[in-house]
Amino acid sequence: MSTDDKEQLPALDLRLTEENVDELYENAPCGYCSCLPDGTLVKLNQTLLGWLGYAREELVARRCLQELLTVGGRLHYETHCAPLLLIQDQVREISYQLLRHDGTTVPVLMNAILLRDADGQPLVIRVTLFDITDRRKYEQELLRAKAEAEDQRELLAVKNEELMRINAELDNFVYTASHDLKQPASNMVGLFEELKRTATFHDPEASGMVSMFEDALRQILGTIEGMTDVVQLQRQPDQLAVEPIGLQSFTEDIIRSLQPLVVPPAVFTLDFAAVPTLRLPRTSLHSTLYNLLSNALKYTVSGRLPQVWVSTSLEAGSAVLTVRDNGRGIDLQRHGQEVFQLFRRFHPEVDGSGMGLYLVRRLVQQAGGRVEVDSVVDEGTTFRLYLPV
Repeated sequence: MSTDDKEQLPALDLRLTEENVDELYENAPCGYCSCLPDGTLVKLNQTLLGWLGYAREELVARRCLQELLTVGGRLHYETHCAPLLLIQDQVREISYQLLRHDGTTVPVLMNAILLRDADGQPLVIRVTLFDITDRRKYEQELLRAKAEAEDQRELLAVKNEELMRINAELDNFVYTASHDLKQPASNMVGLFEELKRTATFHDPEASGMVSMFEDALRQILGTIEGMTDVVQLQRQPDQLAVEPIGLQSFTEDIIRSLQPLVVPPAVFTLDFAAVPTLRLPRTSLHSTLYNLLSNALKYTVSGRLPQVWVSTSLEAGSAVLTVRDNGRGIDLQRHGQEVFQLFRRFHPEVDGSGMGLYLVRRLVQQAGGRVEVDSVVDEGTTFRLYLPV
């Protein structure tokens, strides 16, 4: 070290080297005591006396260390700690409660060593005690929080079981209702068709009312069909049989069934080069693509040629099936949290049951994937289906 470096060091306050050893012992941040092998106290520091509330003369040569412990602590000291000291000459971090003069207690951790004389006989026990009041409070708070968490978990389990029961009852109700309503609704359609064929309406407004009634009947039947689909989906097992499905021909078949929905026909662009095949239940993939593609055709913009792009890609080990259109779009700022909810519709002027996107998300989740959506009003919507490879 150079002379310049020495000069830059701060001057050492020599008073720090003159610490009084007795002062250090008496006012240490922990309790010290010494006792004979039978526990008789022979020396205590002021810190420990302050904790206990005793005068020195009340304890030295008059009381034993174990007498400063609670009943349980005294029993542990005599049956465990004292024998262990004789065997290994030390014990570490044993938790006890010290009894104060006023009857209250202070939690401590005790470390002790046994010193022997020249003949190897026990001579004196030196004990160090650390106040762990704050630590004990923290531990108790953790235990309380753990107990509360356990209670909450049990409560959630009960609520979850109750919700499962309610959902099962709702499924049964919806299934029964949709099944029981389907036949009367179909009968109404047949009766109305017969009424139109045989009856003569003289009211000039009758034509419009007939059209409105037909639309209402179609909506009722569509809702009933949608309810049936939802319940059937809920009742399907989590693991359905999967098979490799070539996307090109599979998607083309769906498109052919959908083209009559729009005039002029839509333009579809397909690109499955990145992932030409998906392993999924065939019915699930058909329902998913059918709902997304039919929505793309239903929510077109008047005067604009409908265009739909369907493609695949690989991202972070997942196959991504993308369906994009140039239709009306959805205001995600307002409805982003509702897109996949049951019975939610954002263009009421277009016929629909509000079940299609709900089914799409459930089917994708059953396959172990997830769905993301981007949309701009009057520009179009993009759905990305992240599926296991």
